[in-house]
Amino acid sequence: MKKNPIKSDLRETTAGKVTFLFLLFLYTGVMLYLFWMECYQVPGFQSDMPDYVNKVAGIAGNYEFPYPILFWTARLSAWLIGAKAAMAVTTALFNLAAVIITKYYMNREIRKNSHYETLSHKKQVMTDIVVTLLVFALFLLSNLYSPKNTAFFGFDYAYRCMGIYTPNPFWNATYLATRPFAIICFFETVKVLSEYQRDFQWKNCTLFAVSLLLTTMTKPSFTMVVVPLIGLILLVQLIASRGKSFRNAFCLCVTMIPTGIALLYQFSGIFTGTNAMGEETGIAIGFAKVWSNYSKSIPLSIVMGMALPIGVLFLNLLFDLKSIKQNRYYWFAWLNYLASTLMFLVFYEKGFRMMHANFSWGYMHGMFFVFLMTLIVMVKNIREWWKSWKVIFVIGEIAVFFYHLVCGVNFLMYAVMGNDLAGF
Repeated sequence: MKKNPIKSDLRETTAGKVTFLFLLFLYTGVMLYLFWMECYQVPGFQSDMPDYVNKVAGIAGNYEFPYPILFWTARLSAWLIGAKAAMAVTTALFNLAAVIITKYYMNREIRKNSHYETLSHKKQVMTDIVVTLLVFALFLLSNLYSPKNTAFFGFDYAYRCMGIYTPNPFWNATYLATRPFAIICFFETVKVLSEYQRDFQWKNCTLFAVSLLLTTMTKPSFTMVVVPLIGLILLVQLIASRGKSFRNAFCLCVTMIPTGIALLYQFSGIFTGTNAMGEETGIAIGFAKVWSNYSKSIPLSIVMGMALPIGVLFLNLLFDLKSIKQNRYYWFAWLNYLASTLMFLVFYEKGFRMMHANFSWGYMHGMFFVFLMTLIVMVKNIREWWKSWKVIFVIGEIAVFFYHLVCGVNFLMYAVMGNDLAGF
């Protein structure tokens, strides 16, 4: 009998389940504590949470949030436990959902490469635990940085994430809330782009369309990058097929109409007229106008933020091109990252929000997905290169990975201990 692929992807050994649930409880407890302190504005815990709490409580502020999913969800319990507690709990639950969804997709991809069903029980246990550890590492790691007030290759960053950026901005609830939907959308986008030309079916696009709409209505940062990228890919494939893919491409675009309507509504509220301070709003063009205010060397900042992915990409292009070029998810992650980098470099918001660097949120989504796929590729490298002369590169990958992880844990602990991240 043919096995159900979904059940196969979800099935875990007992040791794997226990390890995952224990770490999920621990991680979620730490994050809930951080969000709780931020929402209740305990001295030292600085974030955007007070503005979000006001939104849930119906108190007008200087910022508009025309992406309602997080706030609607928080209001479901706000009447019972109050806006502050509801915002903290809701953010923690969205963050928890992102971890569980990532576990599913990472299980699927790593098991596919390791032929999980053929492994002994002991090796299945080891695989389950490794995947779990990688998932939580992914949600902890950050950019590389040197000790505070110490120059890094000649450059000293007053704030050790701003300008370099991180795939895990713990301080921003709307980014964390949109991530579970963005993760589903990322994998479903690759799936539909791989299938639509030869076999377009409306039902196969449902999860893609719904996840794209939900991530847009939670925070449109990922959407603003991935939709133009999808359009570019469809155009290239249309040209390559000499117009044969037009009908299916058009149908795929139809599934994105609800998202387009949501974006138009959001843009009409934020990027037209004037803001709360009477300044002109809108999107302007200026190369590195915002990023250069936070980084003295943008290329160095990119390397510090993406050291592991860049290193793994280089090694696999050099030693394993035949295998890696077939990994659609890996290449789409890199295309998404490059598109987000270009958008962040070129566009910025007018008015007082310019220095908020809001186009950096799409960039940080791009970082997250490249790191996700890089960890999957790194596991493959370790398995295949461990008993060859290439083991030296495996050791290098692991060392850089732990550098990213140590920096991320230190960053989170700095926040949890009640320090203002603006002084990190």
